[in-house]
Amino acid sequence: MDISAKQALKDILGQQTTALLSLNPYEARTAAAIFERMFPPDENGPGAIELGVVTYLDRALAGAYRDKVEIYRVGLAALDQEARQQYDRPFADCSEQQQDTLIGQLEHGTLPDFQAPPPFDFFKLLRMHLQEGLFADPAYGGNRDKQGWRFLGHTGVWFENSAEENLATEPVTKGGVIQSLADVGYSLDGGPREPVAQPGYDPQRGGQPPAGPVDVVLVGVGAAGAQAAAILCQAGLRVVGLEAGPWRTKRDFVPDELGSAYYTRGSMGPKFLSETPRWRRNENEPTREATFTLGRMMNSVGGSVIHWGGALRRCHPHHFKFLTHIRENFGEKILPAGHTLADWPISYDELEPYYTAIEYHIGVAGDGARNPFVPRSMPLPMPPLRKFTMAEVFRTAGERMGLHPYPTPVAVNSVPYNGFPATTYCAWSGGFGPFNDERWQPGLTWVPQALATGNFDLRTHCRVVRILTDKDGHASGVEYVDANGNWQVQEAHTVIVCSYTFENVRLLLLSGDSKHPNGLGNNSGQVGKHLMSKLWSDVSGFFPDIVFNAHTGPAAQMWTIDDFLAADVDFGALGFVGGAAPNIENQRLPIQISREALPPDVRCWGKEYKDHLRQWQHIAAVRLQPDTLPYHANYLDLDPRYRDRSGLGLPVLRITYDMQPNEHRLSDYMETKAEEILRAMGATKSWRGQRFGGVVSSHELGGCRMGEDPALSVVGPDLAVHDTPGLYVFGTAVFPSCHGVNPTLTMFALCQRAAEQLVERLRTAA
Repeated sequence: MDISAKQALKDILGQQTTALLSLNPYEARTAAAIFERMFPPDENGPGAIELGVVTYLDRALAGAYRDKVEIYRVGLAALDQEARQQYDRPFADCSEQQQDTLIGQLEHGTLPDFQAPPPFDFFKLLRMHLQEGLFADPAYGGNRDKQGWRFLGHTGVWFENSAEENLATEPVTKGGVIQSLADVGYSLDGGPREPVAQPGYDPQRGGQPPAGPVDVVLVGVGAAGAQAAAILCQAGLRVVGLEAGPWRTKRDFVPDELGSAYYTRGSMGPKFLSETPRWRRNENEPTREATFTLGRMMNSVGGSVIHWGGALRRCHPHHFKFLTHIRENFGEKILPAGHTLADWPISYDELEPYYTAIEYHIGVAGDGARNPFVPRSMPLPMPPLRKFTMAEVFRTAGERMGLHPYPTPVAVNSVPYNGFPATTYCAWSGGFGPFNDERWQPGLTWVPQALATGNFDLRTHCRVVRILTDKDGHASGVEYVDANGNWQVQEAHTVIVCSYTFENVRLLLLSGDSKHPNGLGNNSGQVGKHLMSKLWSDVSGFFPDIVFNAHTGPAAQMWTIDDFLAADVDFGALGFVGGAAPNIENQRLPIQISREALPPDVRCWGKEYKDHLRQWQHIAAVRLQPDTLPYHANYLDLDPRYRDRSGLGLPVLRITYDMQPNEHRLSDYMETKAEEILRAMGATKSWRGQRFGGVVSSHELGGCRMGEDPALSVVGPDLAVHDTPGLYVFGTAVFPSCHGVNPTLTMFALCQRAAEQLVERLRTAA
């Protein structure tokens, strides 16, 4: 670094570090020098220092990342010491070439004396915080004067985009106006507000003692719990719903990518994040905190579908008898060693009426006739979302290849529906709650319907910690911590656990009694077994002659191809079992852009990284959603050592999970197919993203398998736990198989069927 550059660094830092909160001036100077080499100034714009990355980091270490302060202290000191040993000077005083050498050694773990923190982990942390400081909203202290967004050519926060912008052939710039949170009237105000005058809901109920025994208690009022509440309460049953989160409405949804989006901090799931599972690939290695391949879950009335992309696809008919389909067509030998695949105890025909009913209740936009692999009794209730450039290119290429691309059915209003408005095509969508109620979520319909009956006692900020049973082993209620931190018991004739897969399994294992010493539902050792995680992967392509303008619409503008999931796929010829659904979607936001997969010849920092980011308008990704088989080797149990950070100190789940050879062969094949699709679309270059970077995908299935045989499953076709009368499991934990199809619609169909059967059972008993 020459003298003038060093002086410039000192001058800029002098402006930024007069009120340091977390770093001392020496640490800030070292961090600034690192960030400046990872995102250097050049002919296309300023570097990290001028964009305010150090200010961002210092504030973040005093807030959301306060647990990382000591990691920075140790890591920065260790890197500085390495610089002194190799070059006889502090890191900030090294030449640019020397600094680049040191950062490269940090990235590859080759610094001789850098042992703690783990070098590559520290490099990843630096890179993550660099990206956030460059491209998060300016309210966080970085992205000064919106220069990070200006560098990308991103227009920031706009709630409305036009049909012309969706199909524009030149970059959409909104006349050069870049909008931040402050410009559109939002702020980082710290938390949700309770709904205003929501009939039947009292936010104070969570702090009041139980009102006595009820017919049903719901553990969680997310997607499955809200649906169950509506069905059970409308049937006249008295129901208590215990929800760990608040009730969020459109006033609580902030277009803040860093704070809100499930692929960044995911701050709308504090309970989920306080109990992140541990993960190991096999029983012979130590665990580490689980990493995320797609996103973090939400704690709220309505659950994680509040911030979903909205896809509501159906499984294919043969998926419900997948094991039989394989055996009859290809023989037992094609199935991989160690698999535990099983047929579903219900059929597509049994679920089809429920599929249809839910599509019409929610309001699904799409064109069902374009997907020939899924039979329907009725068309979808709304036309598909409008055309956009990437979809048109994808559709044309797919059809030319003899495939059947179709607009993915989504719970987004293409036209006004059920009293809610049509979408305005805001790109701040997937990962955020709907700002205008144009994307369906359970708090819009199911929860108000339940409350309107007068039979639903909704209690927010209440965390269930144990399922209770009576002397006969019958479920008798739950123990929970109320909104004031007091321990309470809610008695009930029937208990439904309807949280996410992880929490459903965890509660069963934590709730053992004398008749179920290893956990409820676990007398046959099946709880936690047969875990399947969706192993998403992306293949990206570069299109020098196409501008995609993927910042002009929501992720719900997506198209999918089901051909590789169809019943006529020849597994025998392919040498593996399973398929995948390629799809493309809109919605490209600044931090998201900075974290997308890179070509293997592009370094993930420095000027070449910076130059690559500037090409984002010409890049499209085909996302692969694959089938995944269950295996003996992949399962959930309670971690014997680690506890959650909620203040209760309960054991967290331990995930033992690795990608198996069959799924690697499937991915090899499907990634090649994705490359063929990209070439047909016009890509001049393509590259594959990370195939298995973590185990928490937001599509975890299994752990409470549904089946007829109690020795091989946890629940029956009615979702009742085999060995614990009065206990039910609602959610994707009951799925016997995992297909390249978003599971939400199938979960809703399955749970509606089970809830209606429960109503009849309780009426008969009464």
